[in-house]
Amino acid sequence: MKMKRLEKMRVGGTSNKMQLSIPSPKTPDGRVYRYSPNIDAHPRHFVLGDRVAAFVTDPDKVGRMKHAPGTPGTVCPYSGFRADDAEFVHPDDRKAAIKVVEHAALQDMQDAISGMLAGAARGSKSLTYKPAPRRKRPRPRFGRRDLMRLLICDCCGRDYGVFAIALFCPDCGAPNLALHFTREVDLVGQQVQLAEALGKDRQELAYRLLGNAHEDVLTAFEATLKVAYAHRIQNRPSGAGPVKPAGNDFQNIDKGRKRFGEFSFDPFAELNAQELAVLSLNIQKRHLIGHNLGVVDAKFVQHAKEAKLGETVELVAADVRSFAALCCKVVRRIDDMLADLPLPSPAVQDEEDAMISPTETIGDLSPEGTAVGKWICMTSADGLPGHVDEDSLVKAFPSLSTNQLAEAAADLAEDGYVSLTHLISQRLPRVHVREDLFLTFDPHCMGSDPVADALQLIPLILSKDSVDVPALHAESGMPLRRFNPAVGLILSKIGEGRVSGTWIQGYPTPYFLVVDSDRVAIKRLARQLEG
Repeated sequence: MKMKRLEKMRVGGTSNKMQLSIPSPKTPDGRVYRYSPNIDAHPRHFVLGDRVAAFVTDPDKVGRMKHAPGTPGTVCPYSGFRADDAEFVHPDDRKAAIKVVEHAALQDMQDAISGMLAGAARGSKSLTYKPAPRRKRPRPRFGRRDLMRLLICDCCGRDYGVFAIALFCPDCGAPNLALHFTREVDLVGQQVQLAEALGKDRQELAYRLLGNAHEDVLTAFEATLKVAYAHRIQNRPSGAGPVKPAGNDFQNIDKGRKRFGEFSFDPFAELNAQELAVLSLNIQKRHLIGHNLGVVDAKFVQHAKEAKLGETVELVAADVRSFAALCCKVVRRIDDMLADLPLPSPAVQDEEDAMISPTETIGDLSPEGTAVGKWICMTSADGLPGHVDEDSLVKAFPSLSTNQLAEAAADLAEDGYVSLTHLISQRLPRVHVREDLFLTFDPHCMGSDPVADALQLIPLILSKDSVDVPALHAESGMPLRRFNPAVGLILSKIGEGRVSGTWIQGYPTPYFLVVDSDRVAIKRLARQLEG
């Protein structure tokens, strides 16, 4: 009996005992379901896509990988358990494969029986055979959905999705906890921007949005610490004693330290005394917002001397962002611990940071405007536009009053180096850095020239129709801090709709497309830059 449909699926065996391969159904975006064989790795289900094309691994991140990417084997993102790829096949996919085989086998058998009966009455004068019309059964279809939390591993470039939070990349096994938390911070930042966009006539709604964003920071922070702690508990040596449930311990610095102290690890070690105080205050502020509608009670007054009993606690956008930044610092240390990397020494920062003296000037800027611009330039880790942390700005210029800092920010805004928002913050306007600041200040502060760097990137870009920005960075050989202002200058010449709006850590965009009109604009830019 010929089984032509099954033969198409055959990858081995014999005609009587076939070995078949059935592709797994895919989500609309091309990912497949996977299911951890570790029964304790709740929720077990995740989705797995392909590795991003042309992704170039940062040499500094190779040490974070547990396994070579692209090699056989899959890592459970929830527990780090590694096994053969076949062990991660989702139960729904097994059922789907059986249905596909059943459908193909039934069709093949119907064809075979029809073929055998087709000549049954041939040559007979008394018998006739006329087969009835055959009902063609449609092929089985299977729906698959992507999960809400979709990520690209920043170590190996593998695309995958999980429920809310996970610990490891399913391909290379690198800890991805910091990557997950960075996504949470990005979402919080979007909430803050919504609040800042509201006018003064909607301040109550703005305060509520900021409060929700502030609460989300602690919720994500607590969940992240719980997941990391649970992982360490589950991987203790056999025979270890029972552990008391964590409860709300990770909403308290001292209790959280005690929990991780069981493994001789302090996740808060890199925070200095001032940062720990700010973190503790924000944790208390979150409880006030979440459980007391933001009204100051006696307990909070003990933590914040400027707070007044019965009044609404002050909350501005800068508070939310500084809270998130401190939590990020803690999570990055946990991520390094999970990667078994050497940890930075505990913070011993008792001395004041070196301050920039407002004496020099650049262009038409005042000495104060120049000093603030240079400070923004020198403290930027990635050279990307973004918001300036208000508390850090105030701390960097103790000799300038709030009014002087506000005037310096206005001075920078006048020349297009920053944009200002006066909607929420009562202390200073919200300062958002623009690309032009780095183009002007980098030659003075960083010893590099974004214009010259852009001229180096242009030949690399003109030969491509689609530009993978992380891969372009690797190809350029430039430090990230130099690369971003240069590529940002070129991106300003790419037509609307051809620059991806997808978020990616450390870069202005993951990719952009180049058409003929863009090449003309980029070549004109090159001629202008060359003078």
